[in-house]
Amino acid sequence: MTTVEPPGANEPLDELDFRLLAGVRELWEDADPMPATLVEQIRFAIRLEDVDLEVMRIRDLEQVAGARSAAEQGRLITFDSESLTIMVNVSPEAGSTIRLDGWLTPPAEHPIEVRTATGPLTTTSDAEGRFAVCGVPHGMVQVLVRTVGRSRTVSTPAIEL
Repeated sequence: MTTVEPPGANEPLDELDFRLLAGVRELWEDADPMPATLVEQIRFAIRLEDVDLEVMRIRDLEQVAGARSAAEQGRLITFDSESLTIMVNVSPEAGSTIRLDGWLTPPAEHPIEVRTATGPLTTTSDAEGRFAVCGVPHGMVQVLVRTVGRSRTVSTPAIEL
């Protein structure tokens, strides 16, 4: 196979090249801008020290009906993987924090860690798989389930709450 390079391919970039590249960059910034929280999400995700993870995917995300205002609305998020399903109800608390009420399927007692930008919050699910974590700050959040009897930790993706 023969590769044919265009004329000038080995020459250094000139002013016209830089203007064309700036135009392409501007076009993409307008057409498909980078999410405002992308850099924060990447930094949050790579801080995770545990390398043996089973990462879940979001199966359902819905607003909880019956709330009187947007500030009172909760969200119900379901994550699942091959070995575990987590349903988490996210509800606002006084003082601009949120409460997470979760249910694990299959139900069991497991250490739960909620990673936040300000540090981890921990609890343990009960025998029915229920857990609750209060005082969760808004921002990037990730729920880790350190499953008892298995070496692998199960993790939700980092999400903005």
